[in-house]
Amino acid sequence: MNKLYQLLRMPDESILLRMDKKMSVISGKGDVIGKIEEENDERVKMTLQRFGVNVRNPQVDDIYAALLSHLKKSEERLHQFFNGGDGDHFRNFDELLKRGKELMDPGKLWVLKKEKFKEIILENPPPNILSMFGYKDARELFKDDGLEEVASSLRFMESKEWMHEVFDKAYSSLTPDDFEEREVEAIVLSGKWLEAARSYVQFKRHNLSHLKELGLIFVIPIEIKQPGELLRVFALYLHYLYEVKFYSDLFKNIRGSINFAEGLKSLLRGDILDTAPAPKDEKSFNWLIVQRYLAKDYEWDKRLFVPHVNPEATHWRKAEQALAKLDEKDLSLTFSFWLGLDWVGAYFPGEKTEILSFDFIDTVMSLISEKDMLKYLYHQQEALWNKIFEGYMGDGDKLEQLVKENLLKGYISLP
Repeated sequence: MNKLYQLLRMPDESILLRMDKKMSVISGKGDVIGKIEEENDERVKMTLQRFGVNVRNPQVDDIYAALLSHLKKSEERLHQFFNGGDGDHFRNFDELLKRGKELMDPGKLWVLKKEKFKEIILENPPPNILSMFGYKDARELFKDDGLEEVASSLRFMESKEWMHEVFDKAYSSLTPDDFEEREVEAIVLSGKWLEAARSYVQFKRHNLSHLKELGLIFVIPIEIKQPGELLRVFALYLHYLYEVKFYSDLFKNIRGSINFAEGLKSLLRGDILDTAPAPKDEKSFNWLIVQRYLAKDYEWDKRLFVPHVNPEATHWRKAEQALAKLDEKDLSLTFSFWLGLDWVGAYFPGEKTEILSFDFIDTVMSLISEKDMLKYLYHQQEALWNKIFEGYMGDGDKLEQLVKENLLKGYISLP
């Protein structure tokens, strides 16, 4: 049996045992950890059987190859499904954006008015953009380019220092009156931005991003041909569609707060406490909220090894559920295969014993990095922490509701 503390890369199970002792009393549920361990192993076994792998002697390289092969076939079908063009290069980003929005259907958002954002840029002309294209001021910039393209290009044209200085100051004076309801927007940037965006794409390792406060998602139309890239772009787009709605709800939730601007900036920064405070008494327990993937920056961040929940993992689950809807149009896409595997992982023997993630996006990332033999784990491990929380407090939307209510505080206090 794969023990949860091992899958979470913890040295022993002492932290989980202390948590379980309290959470069992709070929730009235016993042996939650043991039941999740059993369910994990059963899902692993079912997946191996589906691939035709010997469940009595599974080898890590065989399973890894089977997972990647399955994804490659799905991606080939997705390329055709989107009419992505001849050969390996995918070009039809307009179709990708259209299909994704239909699948996720985020509805109306409560986001920053475009006029207010434009006012900020007019008062703070972006120096690198003006210099590169020879504009004398921001007014001239807006004569040539729409606000959506200008706002998107700030992410890869201007320095972090300039962005922080300008927007920290500008957003400090925002009020709820500066926000409005409107639809999410997804755009493909024009070719003029491509050269400037190439280094950004290499650094971020994907060619799309978003601005939560504007409800805006943008694609840099660099052709994608690396195996796994199309899946990552489309899944990330679905993820962003859900995420902008999630944060829109949070913006709306704090509109009556006297510290609205500071709360808004905290949400956009993705602030995380160093640690959850001590519980109020012996009968309570606090779960840290980690709203970013800390392992991307440092895989041994201490906050990854204490009881916590991660809304990003919920957003990915919603994206995978939307992706699976495409199977209703074409069964050969087989995206439903990944449902319920986001938190599943296991150790397998090989030249050395290794842990493998069965999470969809971890596997996509591994496919992209196949030549470098990189195996990704952090999406699965964060999804597993969410699974543990749900084991005590219930599935469905309970976790997400508690996160929305407590995100600015930084932790969930139970009961």
